[in-house]
Amino acid sequence: MAKFNFGNVLGGAVFGGLNAILSHNASRDGYSKANRYEVVIGLPSGSNNPEAGDSAQSGNLLSQLHGETARRISFRCDSISMPGRNLRTQMNGNIYGPPHEMVQGQTFAEVAATFYMGSDMAERYFFEEWQKVTYNPDTYNINYYKEYVGAVEIYALNEKDERTMGVRLEEAFPKTIDAIPFGHASSNTINKCSVSFAYRYWRNIATEPQKANLESTLQDILKDAVIKQVQTQIPAVLRRLF
Repeated sequence: MAKFNFGNVLGGAVFGGLNAILSHNASRDGYSKANRYEVVIGLPSGSNNPEAGDSAQSGNLLSQLHGETARRISFRCDSISMPGRNLRTQMNGNIYGPPHEMVQGQTFAEVAATFYMGSDMAERYFFEEWQKVTYNPDTYNINYYKEYVGAVEIYALNEKDERTMGVRLEEAFPKTIDAIPFGHASSNTINKCSVSFAYRYWRNIATEPQKANLESTLQDILKDAVIKQVQTQIPAVLRRLF
């Protein structure tokens, strides 16, 4: 009985696999690297609202929220993760044979980030003031949701600092600010501000367009209605000029 030559088969499979790996490795852009990223933080609308938390409206800190500090924080992000997505499922047992899972919705985990802090600790102030937009520190009344949610954009960069992928955390806010440890033995350690962002959902900026905002949609409808109403009052001869 003739024997099957496993060596030739396995050898061919191994070399074929290596050739495939080498051909993919020789791609123009190479691999995505974990240290090539960019973070852009969008502030909540409540940072402009005088009805939000009083201390969030204090002069110098409010100007920092809109100016240099916001840009500085984006550059000083030490670590962050692009979020994952989990499909929430339920087992369908109302069938004959093996059951299967059915998707009910989506769930998203919080995104943790750390930021290097300057000697003025403005990064810490930044996120504290953002949290204070959620409530009034004197009465502890909670502000409206839309007033304290902002956005966080996370981009992957290539070696030329070009954005190759980006995700946007929609309706985000700093849920948790971690403690900052101090110690005499840590003389050469740079302090970091660690923050966990809660958000409603995330979307791929390139493939998932931004959803229409109900408020802006209503504004557009009202604006169009006003324009049409005004145009009906313009004589036909003049309407030709518009």
